[in-house]
Amino acid sequence: MKFALAVDSRIGGRSNNEDRFAMTCSTESVLLVVADGMGGHADGEVAAQIVVDVLTQQFREMAYPRVAQPRHFLNATIADAHQAILDYAIVQRLSEVPCTTVVAAIVQDDVLYCAYAGDSRLYLLDQGEVRFRSRDHSHVQRLIDSGFLNEVDAANHPARNRIYNCLGSVGEPDVAMVDPLPLLVGTSVVLCSDGLWGVVPDQELAKVFQGRAAPSVLPVLMNVAEKRAGDKADNLTALAFTLLAADTAIDGRVGFIDTALVPGFFAEEAMQAMIMEHELSAGLSSEPKA
Repeated sequence: MKFALAVDSRIGGRSNNEDRFAMTCSTESVLLVVADGMGGHADGEVAAQIVVDVLTQQFREMAYPRVAQPRHFLNATIADAHQAILDYAIVQRLSEVPCTTVVAAIVQDDVLYCAYAGDSRLYLLDQGEVRFRSRDHSHVQRLIDSGFLNEVDAANHPARNRIYNCLGSVGEPDVAMVDPLPLLVGTSVVLCSDGLWGVVPDQELAKVFQGRAAPSVLPVLMNVAEKRAGDKADNLTALAFTLLAADTAIDGRVGFIDTALVPGFFAEEAMQAMIMEHELSAGLSSEPKA
């Protein structure tokens, strides 16, 4: 499998970054994860880190060279991550269990598998359109689904940050499982926290990825989102993946990966190196044009 990948995480206007992300791949399978530690809960960033650690560790144990049952894997490992958060709270004798959202995806055999809890989103973007978008587990999304609120007004609704489903909650999380989605060459997948999607409308997101691979879009897009949100910007995190044709020349370009050449598992440390190299080499001063 050949693909282009870009990752970015920024603190925004907050005192610390409670978002966490991970990417790792075997020769035939890719795992992408974004978790957003929930503000107002102690140790939200710890909960988010536990989630990405559990998912990546179990992926590395089971993806030889692919995950046998991706939907089951995502459901089971997210449940394990939830339990790991509860166990952490018990061991540390916390008065409050830390909470986090999660969105996770596996790509293999040109098919996308996804599961999530909360309002961190997954987008499937194809030819300038949103082919799929996960539905937030939020009070505002319920109002939209019931016809009491439209998407435009939802952006500024006072309850837009009220989440009813997450990991670390008192009850078992209701993990949403997305039906498998076929991927075509040139399609992009974006996983992100609400710091990005809260200020970038869906159609704008789709248009800036049209005809472009993830590394040429995401850094500039994150700059735009951070600037729009201003001094009170939330943490912003995104992973963007673009499926490439089998005959695409990789040529050592930053963010362009051929899994057949991956030594073992390609982990977050390599992603961080890619971020730094791309930011040093790219011009990040202008908005992407639709």
